[in-house]
Amino acid sequence: MQHRCPICKKPTNSEVHSEFPFCSERCKLQDLGNWASEKYVVSEPIFSEDDDEPDDSPEPDDIKH
Repeated sequence: MQHRCPICKKPTNSEVHSEFPFCSERCKLQDLGNWASEKYVVSEPIFSEDDDEPDDSPEPDDIKH
């Protein structure tokens, strides 16, 4: 699979680059640092709290052995 490195935009190839989709360990670590410093954020929740459905699975105390 061919792609561009999300950090430096160099072409990368999954068959050649072990750090795919990054071109190098340096770009991979820079991306990790961006997440750790909260440079990247998820803008919206994947689901809202209103969507929480009650869990119908039995509680551990309700299971009969």
